[in-house]
Amino acid sequence: MSTSEETKVTKPVIEDRIYVGNVDFKATEDELKELFQDLKVTEVEIPFKENTRGDKVFKRHLGFAFVQFENKDDADKAIATYNGQKFQRRNIFIKKAVPPPTEEEKKERVEAFKAKREEIKKAKEQKKAEAKKKREEATADAATTANGESATTDSTPAIPDGTPSKDTIFITNLDYKVNVKTLNSLFKELKPKWIHVPSRRVPYNRRGRGGKFRKPFNKGIAFVKFSNEETQKQAVAEFNGKEVNGREIIVDIAIDSRIPKEGSTEEDVDDEENAEANSNGN
Repeated sequence: MSTSEETKVTKPVIEDRIYVGNVDFKATEDELKELFQDLKVTEVEIPFKENTRGDKVFKRHLGFAFVQFENKDDADKAIATYNGQKFQRRNIFIKKAVPPPTEEEKKERVEAFKAKREEIKKAKEQKKAEAKKKREEATADAATTANGESATTDSTPAIPDGTPSKDTIFITNLDYKVNVKTLNSLFKELKPKWIHVPSRRVPYNRRGRGGKFRKPFNKGIAFVKFSNEETQKQAVAEFNGKEVNGREIIVDIAIDSRIPKEGSTEEDVDDEENAEANSNGN
């Protein structure tokens, strides 16, 4: 048991003073004093907090009270008679009051609260980091498989099913909101001929209201084709490790057998831009 716990357990009570909990917020000190009218009450205190709204100040009771009696016997009778009884709209509970905390005790409570809050914060950050790591690993695995490399962890590397492309790059670790327009802007100086960003399928129950189609996220990968091998290698050299939407992308030479066919209207650079322009025009 810690020192603070020992202090809490052994702290003396005030024999002729009681603590009343679960007090109705609308109860007054006179009403509470009337409850104990058969006993010798010398003081009733209902703590409150002041709230300001504009120029007006409101007092809000905190839901508990203290009652001071002339002697210990009356305090004991109050506990025996009224503990658990209904007062107005609530069942109150009563126990002996304790002295208010010292400055040292207040400081200890504040420090304990800060320590607990920091502990919770670190736990949340760790959980978030672990979730992010799992997502990135899953993306990397999916990307490896999509680019024709084995997703297994055998000691002998698998031979890619195809030959390295002479004009296309393969991008992994993409932020899920990256689209063709984003990549076209990123590689605009190299004038990409074609960009393909595979999309995830959207289940019907995750579509918009009324079953309306909602644009899906990508799979974390993309293919970009350039006019020649020189531009392709320049793209790998300049953009591998570059941060896009908060994530460092991985850029490598694509495998020919895994490159999607050109001509898909929704993935072609010019077609997507034209579609967007037509949409804005409407």
